[in-house]
Amino acid sequence: MRVFVLSCVVALLFSVCSSAAAITNAQRLARGLPPLPPKFGRALPGYARTPTVAAENSSPSSAPHKTFTGRILVKGHDGKRLGHLSNRAAGINGVNFGASSADLHVSFTSSRSQHGLIDIQAVDAHGSSYIGTTSNAVLATGSSTFVSFGKVIKTPAHSPPVPVDQHHADESAIWTFDSRSHELNVHYVNPNGHEAKTTIAYNSHDNTIFFVGDIGAYNAAHPGGHVSPITLYIDLTDDSTTDK
Repeated sequence: MRVFVLSCVVALLFSVCSSAAAITNAQRLARGLPPLPPKFGRALPGYARTPTVAAENSSPSSAPHKTFTGRILVKGHDGKRLGHLSNRAAGINGVNFGASSADLHVSFTSSRSQHGLIDIQAVDAHGSSYIGTTSNAVLATGSSTFVSFGKVIKTPAHSPPVPVDQHHADESAIWTFDSRSHELNVHYVNPNGHEAKTTIAYNSHDNTIFFVGDIGAYNAAHPGGHVSPITLYIDLTDDSTTDK
C-alpha cells in the first residue's frame, strides 16, 4: 500500500514538472512562476544570439585576393633556366642575357578560385601596359600559324583578339597562375571565340618568344630555324605577396 501511494506521488510530481516545463513564459508568469532561461544555440524572440553561436553559424568568408610581384623566369623544354624576360623600350620579347636591371618586372592579382584568368601588368618606366598576345591568327593542331607576344592593352577575359590598330589585335587576360609551382599557362582565344591549345615557343636564333598551336607543324613549315617549347614562371621578389 505504501509503495502504491509513493508511486502515485512520484507520478504526480513528474506530471506537474513536465506540464510546467511545457507551458510558455507568459503562462508561467500568470501562475506566479519564474520565466524559463533562454536556450542557447538558437535565437528566441527578445534574445540576441551569443557571439560564439553567431560565429559558428555564419558562412566562411571568401579567401582574399593576393597580389604578386616579381620577374618572369624562362625555362627550356628540359627545365633548364634560360634567363628572365627582357624589358626594352622597343618591347618585352626575348630573354635577357645581360644585367638584371634589364629584366621585366610584373605585377598581378590572383583570382579567388586560383584557376581563373588573370592580367599581368608590366611594371616599368615605359608606361602602363600588360603582357599578352598582339596578333589574331587562328591557332590549331596541324597549323603552322603563330601569334606574337608583347605589351598589350587590357582586354576582357575570354575575349577574342581586340583590334588596336591596323596591324595589331590584343589579348591580355590569357594567363593562369599555379600558386604551388608558380608556372604561368597561356589560354589564347581564337578570333571565333574558342580557346585554342596554346604552346609558348622560343626561337633561340633571334631570341624571340611567341605562341603556336602546333610546334611540330610550325617547325615543318619553317625549316631554317628550330623552335622549341618553353615554360614561364613567376620569380617572386622578397615580400612580394600582399592580401587585398
